Amino acid sequence: MSQDILLGLPTEMELVADLCRRRFYDFFLEFWETIEATELVPNWHIEYICDQLQEVYEAWARGETQPDVLINVPPGSSKSTTVTQLFPAWLWIQNPGIRIISSSYAADLSISHAVKTRDCLKSDKFAAVFPGLIAFKHDEDGKTAYKNTQKGQRFTTSTGGRVTGMHGDFIIIDDPINPEEAESETTRIRANRFVSKTLSTRKTNKKRTVTILVMQRLHELDPAGTWLEKKKSLRHICLPAQLSGDVSPPEVADCYTDGLLDVNRLDNEACNKAQEDLGEYGYAGQFQQRPSPEGGGKLKKAWFQRISWPDFLILTKGLEPVWHIDADTAIKDKQANDPTALMASCYVDNTMYIREVEARRMEFPVLTAYIPVFAERNGYGPQSMIHIEPKASGPSAVQQLRKDTKLNVVEAPNPEGDKVSRVNLSAPFVQSLRVVCIDGSWVDGFIEECATFPNAKHDDRVDCLTQAIRRYNPSTPKNTRWAA
Repeated sequence: MSQDILLGLPTEMELVADLCRRRFYDFFLEFWETIEATELVPNWHIEYICDQLQEVYEAWARGETQPDVLINVPPGSSKSTTVTQLFPAWLWIQNPGIRIISSSYAADLSISHAVKTRDCLKSDKFAAVFPGLIAFKHDEDGKTAYKNTQKGQRFTTSTGGRVTGMHGDFIIIDDPINPEEAESETTRIRANRFVSKTLSTRKTNKKRTVTILVMQRLHELDPAGTWLEKKKSLRHICLPAQLSGDVSPPEVADCYTDGLLDVNRLDNEACNKAQEDLGEYGYAGQFQQRPSPEGGGKLKKAWFQRISWPDFLILTKGLEPVWHIDADTAIKDKQANDPTALMASCYVDNTMYIREVEARRMEFPVLTAYIPVFAERNGYGPQSMIHIEPKASGPSAVQQLRKDTKLNVVEAPNPEGDKVSRVNLSAPFVQSLRVVCIDGSWVDGFIEECATFPNAKHDDRVDCLTQAIRRYNPSTPKNTRWAA
């Protein structure tokens, strides 16, 4: 019998157990080896995330209402080990009766996370540090779901999978979308519906249960983007690989070293290699937590020029530019659909000048009544034309406007190729600084949509741009300096 036991002092294992109970980060350091074969390379961001998760548990334990948690970190940052594998194990140390639902985009990935948690709880080390604390029910000890003898439960599912009848005190969603499928609107809609509708109904207590979503940004309308737009309160942890204005909360930017999140695992060489492998969009989303490169992707922000209205008047003094209207109409005015976009522009000395771009949701009668208003506001004259894309309500709008007004209205040529192809064809025109925006409150939103394409929430204004560029293409002979 050891001297410590004889003296009534705590043993080494009891000290370790007390340390691990008190702080999740210490548990993480101690039990990393039970589920990972590689040696841990600690970094400040792991400690920070662990402490944030501990605060979430402590608020839950006090019965407090708190916001859901969104964590955006690059791949290779031990996010799954921290959030989805070891945090559930630590929760059972605090309260073995906690029920957990976890999900990822694929069933095998979800199962892998849950099995690693179970491996930790069944390890010899765990048994030595916490003897007799967690005992699994023999008849409910599977890979996809398991329970302990104190009514605690871990249930795993995947995006779109079954959760009927299950409820969780903590719901953990780890990568609800496969990065390789993020461009699919169908995939995004399915993931958003599962996260926001299906799993949100599986809370044990609507006010107390916390949902933790950890993922890389892939699109403005991915589940993270949807949360950021719709949730009034959210504990948002955003840690891009390289320092940027997207760091959240802002004060943790002081923890970056030489502008890097992790100088050991994600140094400049590793970041450059990742950018080569993933391309600028993939790197922006997965490593920088932006749906598109900061300066723009296929259409760079710097390519769009600006001019004030007085300077434009000086430029065209003594002349009368012909203003044309491009319209990309929507089917309905529902929030989920793209708005109708209207653009007023002219073509001067091989340069396209945009007077105004507007995007709004309108029912058909409002649309046909509003187009003449927009046209008149933007210099519509006898030589002006209104070009309406021949899709959705476009053909009907052309017919109605011809019937009700004297406006020169035509169907634009059918778009060729998909949207990305059309933008790729238009990019050289924009890159040549041939698109100039006349100052107005609309400019920033328009350029942002163009720069974020194809990962923007909507692309209706981009459609107007490519339609006009196709018509204004300087390689096409023009009869006059002003007409298009």
